Amino acid sequence: MVHRTPTRDKIKQLMAKARELDNALMRISHQHGAALRQESRQKQLEDDKNRILAEVSALKPLARLEDLNIFKVKKYVRKKEFHFYWFAAWTMGNKTRNVYLGSCIKMDAEMALQKARNLKAKALGITLAD
Repeated sequence: MVHRTPTRDKIKQLMAKARELDNALMRISHQHGAALRQESRQKQLEDDKNRILAEVSALKPLARLEDLNIFKVKKYVRKKEFHFYWFAAWTMGNKTRNVYLGSCIKMDAEMALQKARNLKAKALGITLAD
């Protein structure tokens, strides 16, 4: 299951723009008239479309990296005493992967999210530029 992320939204917008450019290219190819002007316009539209598709290709791994959940797990230690731990979950193929991140005492939600992104990037084979 793919979740909605800001990067996936950007990919959808870029793909819609690429479809618009593709439609414009089709209209130009069916028109007759000023051939030189049409060829230069067609070349420009193809370049724009290729640039957008390259940007989409670069964003897809980042969108996949953003698609993870972090959550707290409560573990009972003694009577009326318990500890909280951070876990992360993401899907790889058809399986959900749950990963222990650490104690809630030692890290906050932001640190847990950063650690989860690093672990998922390592699992996916993505190198982060951080």
